Amino acid sequence: MKIEILEPSGYCSGVNRAIELAISARKENPLKRICVLGKLVHNNDALQELSKMNIETLDNDMSVVDSLSDDTIVILTAHGHDKNIENILNKKNIKFIDATCPFVKQALRIITNAINTNKEVIYIGKKNHPEANAALSISNKVHLIDINEKFDPSITNDKNPLVISQTTFSDLEVNALNKEIKNCIPNATIHNGVCNASTSRQKALLSLPKDVELIYVVGGKNSNNTKTLFNLAKKNFPNSKVLMIENKNEINKKDLKGLNYIAISSGASTPLSIVSEIKSYIELLGN
Repeated sequence: MKIEILEPSGYCSGVNRAIELAISARKENPLKRICVLGKLVHNNDALQELSKMNIETLDNDMSVVDSLSDDTIVILTAHGHDKNIENILNKKNIKFIDATCPFVKQALRIITNAINTNKEVIYIGKKNHPEANAALSISNKVHLIDINEKFDPSITNDKNPLVISQTTFSDLEVNALNKEIKNCIPNATIHNGVCNASTSRQKALLSLPKDVELIYVVGGKNSNNTKTLFNLAKKNFPNSKVLMIENKNEINKKDLKGLNYIAISSGASTPLSIVSEIKSYIELLGN
């Protein structure tokens, strides 16, 4: 049985940075309360490791922020955050660590610059995703179009808006919406917001030979870049079995029966140890 781990695998640089910031905060402050507003990354196995270090995961809303005491250390997630949260933390004199992915930060700066030059922004994202919420918090001139919806040109009167997307989608789905927007607003400025970490994993998946029999897509159930990989696999490999799992505990031995070629793709917030465990477990079951 051939079992192929698609590269890149393991944490992307943005997720790795966020995890390292959290670990460093605990090492430097062994007795203080440390909490994350929202999920630091969208992977339950990674969050469990943080929980073992007594790093709490709290809901990301204003009422939670209001309840925090000034001796708490707050970590803001890799996906970005409502800019008003920083204002509240500063007023309460609460120390915080901004773990926003640098690529997401760059996208938020591009949006801010557009707003400052009197442009409106069409943001292609997913409703209620923290990254989309961070973008929308910048200004009421940032207008969300959900990746699963058709473009409604009435959302803006700007004849030359900036169009930018959430980082975790695929170029294929974003380009389709970009084309639709351009047809309605020919002078719209398109900026490709999909990050390299997402794109490289998608390219590795799409380069698989068509005779692959089973594709495991490994990642958190609420990880958007993992869902994108899963949807790409389902669409482009109709003759292969495609399963989305979080870890080896979700592998069913029956799915492996009689197979010769299995591929393992993983989201950008999936620990490398989980991917390696899955491969070892499949080998064990195969033997």
